[in-house]
Amino acid sequence: MPSTPASLDLQQVERLIHFAKQSADAEIGFGHLGVDGAITEDVPPSMLITARMTFTFAIASTLGFSGTAELARRGIASLSEDFYDHENGGFFSIAPGFGDSGRKNAYDTAFVLLAASTAQSLDIPGAATLTDRALEVLFDKFWRDDLGIFANSYNQDFSREEPYLGANANMHAVEALISAHAATGDGSLLDRALEISDFMVNTHARSRDWMMPEHFDADGAQNPGFNEESPADEFRPYGVTIGHLFEWSRLLLELHGNSLPAADWVPDAARSLYEKARSVGWAADGREGFVYTLDWESQPVVTQRLMWVVAEAISAAAQIDSSKLLSDAHHDVTRWSTHLHERFGDPVHGSWHHELDSSGSPASTVAQGKPDAYHLLQALLIPQLPEGNGLLDRINNL
Repeated sequence: MPSTPASLDLQQVERLIHFAKQSADAEIGFGHLGVDGAITEDVPPSMLITARMTFTFAIASTLGFSGTAELARRGIASLSEDFYDHENGGFFSIAPGFGDSGRKNAYDTAFVLLAASTAQSLDIPGAATLTDRALEVLFDKFWRDDLGIFANSYNQDFSREEPYLGANANMHAVEALISAHAATGDGSLLDRALEISDFMVNTHARSRDWMMPEHFDADGAQNPGFNEESPADEFRPYGVTIGHLFEWSRLLLELHGNSLPAADWVPDAARSLYEKARSVGWAADGREGFVYTLDWESQPVVTQRLMWVVAEAISAAAQIDSSKLLSDAHHDVTRWSTHLHERFGDPVHGSWHHELDSSGSPASTVAQGKPDAYHLLQALLIPQLPEGNGLLDRINNL
């Protein structure tokens, strides 16, 4: 166990980091971990997993976990060298030489920025350069000035934009821009984060009584029927994604904590998203837990229970409680944390299951293996930390 900071209970975090370290057994970056903690060999080296694990290890290094600073440096080097496209700009989703490198995605690039800017704040070598590069890619290649949001993806040479815009990529961009502001001091990044939030939340989520639309056409119009024939998509599911209502709720309040002007709508929107998510998402099919998605009439569509959803619910509840927006949010923190550990915890292989079916049994319909420490790390730490603009800022505010 690390010795600092003494005010934190890090037992569960230690369990998570111990499991996550096995991802470093990969040839490039950090590998996709299976249920048993072994690298899943048929999953190619992923920029997304490498970025999320780099962020995880950077945070872990501030908590005193041995070897994690070296792992964060490894991640920064890999993102800079293995995944950056020196010919066309942007970052490869899959490392070259391991199959189709896929499209250039704002979603993945946002996680590069989150990892790099977090590492930059910790003076990890190479991180500042990577932060600058990720910001350049996001704003030179993806920013849609006509809408005030980021485009979703392009082909490899950025000559063709995908005729789809997504809330998911833009939500994580808000998180990354908050982190990048902390690292660089550039106030314009918060202006862009607020602009994105105004489009996605204040305009579109509000227009649907906080049942937030996730999918838009190339002109920024809502596409509520998107993926109706493939509702369980891991990144673009049909309907309302309960976990994202919680996640937006927390991020709005972190953004608001930067004392931005002209954001008076934010606290009410954060509270409204939170209340909507807990009222329609919990036990929507009559069984314990949060369903993955609902239709526009609040009826369950995908009833699988995803670990990241309850993790984001915990983080949002802790933020709502700290902001004193609801008097009973601390009860939600306790109840949902108990649910996470009792139902998703894996005492046999370690870490936490990433998916359960509606009866509470481990499943893999939507999520495969246990590659993600990013959501869990925040859910384990945020309830113990003071308010702040991102996880690192919260730790620094102890």
